[in-house]
Amino acid sequence: MATVKKRFGATDGWVNMPDGTSHYIFGFVDITGVPENQIFQYRGKATLLAPLLEVYEGDEVYLTLTNLGFPGRPDLDDTHTIHWHGFPNQIPLWDGVPETSLSVPVGRDFTYYYKPLDPGTYIYHCHFEPVEHIQMGMVGPLTVHPQLEKDLGRKFAYNDENTAFDLEALIFLTELDPKPHHLVASVQAFDWTEYRPQYWLISGRSYPDTVKPANDPSLPQQPFSALIEAYEGEKVLLRFVNIGFQQHCIQVLGIPLKVVGLDARLLRGYNGEDISYGRDVIYIAAGQTVDAIFTAPRAGIYPLYNRNHNKNTIAGTAFGGMVTEIRVLSKP
Repeated sequence: MATVKKRFGATDGWVNMPDGTSHYIFGFVDITGVPENQIFQYRGKATLLAPLLEVYEGDEVYLTLTNLGFPGRPDLDDTHTIHWHGFPNQIPLWDGVPETSLSVPVGRDFTYYYKPLDPGTYIYHCHFEPVEHIQMGMVGPLTVHPQLEKDLGRKFAYNDENTAFDLEALIFLTELDPKPHHLVASVQAFDWTEYRPQYWLISGRSYPDTVKPANDPSLPQQPFSALIEAYEGEKVLLRFVNIGFQQHCIQVLGIPLKVVGLDARLLRGYNGEDISYGRDVIYIAAGQTVDAIFTAPRAGIYPLYNRNHNKNTIAGTAFGGMVTEIRVLSKP
């Protein structure tokens, strides 16, 4: 067991799409360890996705949220929270749902306490006015690693040796409707019944940006790459997350997947029997996570894409969207 201390700032920023457009977002930025007199230098630097949180089961996690405000909308004094989606908390105060806990005003801090007891793939997001704040970008990935990793010195998705893997990749699915982002930036109202996304993203990017390296300088506030590289024979864990508002249907051409976990739960029956299953296609609903493992086949490039082909476009004008690549390399 370890004590983990993190600090995130809630603020705004801008993200880029491959068609040359930029879009206003709300989001989080990692300010862990930043001196107090320097934290406001991170205003306007929210990232999409929000920073990855990685912990082990049994850790004691202290996560401080600081509301840095919106320099792009200084008139907007929204409060914010952090809600660990699908995660059992000790008391409602740390759940991040403002109706039963509290939310953080501009210029103030609040420290959440968590003690993860179940490994798996989770999501966190702001739960203040969640329809708007989730769409505007206040979403991030959360991984709880199992104790078995520490015990055996190898990688596992869960406390089960059948979930061993060599490397992992995040497939974090969201959509973006440019209209509300533009209207919020322009101090205008948006009718959310008119929600019509035009960009479909993996880990905050649209193809071909998905295969650019992590922290690419052309995408300063979109730090996550969705490119997956593995050697022949390696086992790869794909952590699928969907925190958009639509169901998605994801396929990897030429590679069968073994689903071992759903919503951060190892797939086991009433009597402990293994009920993991094989799939060519992953159907993933809004708010759901899926853990799937595959063995890298012979060397080549294998596309991972959304089977709803309208989601494989950049605003309907060019090929792109919810597409990335699995590049399998020959063993050296």
